[in-house]
Order: sequence, then structure tokens, then C-alpha cells
Amino acid sequence: MRAKVCKVCKADFNPMRSLQSVCGPRCAVKHSSLTNTNAREKSARKALRKRKEALKTRSDWIKEAQVAFNAYIRARDYGKPCISCGCFEQERFTGGHFDCGHYRSTGAAAHLRYHFLNAAGQCKRCNRDLSGNAVEYRMGLSRRIGMERVSRLERDNQPRSFDMEYLKRLKRILSRRARHYKKLRGLL
Repeated sequence: MRAKVCKVCKADFNPMRSLQSVCGPRCAVKHSSLTNTNAREKSARKALRKRKEALKTRSDWIKEAQVAFNAYIRARDYGKPCISCGCFEQERFTGGHFDCGHYRSTGAAAHLRYHFLNAAGQCKRCNRDLSGNAVEYRMGLSRRIGMERVSRLERDNQPRSFDMEYLKRLKRILSRRARHYKKLRGLL
């Protein structure tokens, strides 16, 4: 067999077995204590993560689900022009960042906050500086999804409440979908 370098003392040695990674018994004892320490630290981090998750409130989950939803919309609409002004990411901004713009804002219609037809990629200028650029957004949205669906969105006033299990599931699914879109486009 080929010579190896000991993981503990960094000395060269000829292994007796193919999976041997240390040179002798003293290094094996040190290596096992290091390995056990790492496993304990890993389980402690996992337990801490579970405790922190148990302390999260419904509003924390709403915020996290909103972040995942916005990331998904930006990944979904990557390469498409701004829904309001029609500019592309690369034309106006260094770094090319778009926002997730909502046709009916989350403040005015919180029940439509996670509705896929209510959100689209929007440049930061239209979304932030022009307060959503609502008139142009409506025209762009009617071109993209049709006038009937836009009017259905405008009439939708049925209240919805999102429980914590739904928000957890939404965050998990949309994070996975956003990663999928980014991998397809070579962004990851």
C-alpha cells in the first residue's frame, strides 16, 4: 500500500489496512476523542436549532415565509423585464437586483401576500421609489396573466389566516423551488 500522512501527528506512515488514517495507538486515541467531540458539538448545535425554532412566533414565521416567497418570485422572473416599466435587470442596476413587487400590497391585502399571480419581478426604482408604480403594474400584469385574472385579484377580499404549519411548509417548499430555478439558470 501507498504511504499516508497521519491525521493527528502529520507523520508519514505505511498503513496496515486500507482505511487506516492514523499511524499508531496513541494517535488513534487522540483521533477518536476529536471525532467524539465533533459529534457532540454537532448534536448540540442541532438541539439548539430545535430550541430556537420552538421559540419562534407566528409573526417570525410570516416574515420567514415572506422572504422565501420573495426569493422564489425573483428566481421565477429572472431574465424577464420589470412588470411596470419594462426595463431589464442588467440595463439599470449594478448587480442586477429586482424586488418582488405585489400588485395589491401586503399592507392593503395581507390575504394575498403569498398569491403567485399577485406578485411579479419589479425593478427597485418602480417598487421602492415609485411606491409600486401601480398603474403601469396593472397594465403589465394584464398583458402577462390576462384582464380576467387581474379583475379577479382586485375582487378577492376573502380573509385568510395562515397557521404556523402552513407557513413552515410554504417556506420549505418555496426555498426548494427558488434553489431549483437558480440551478437551472446556473446562478448557484
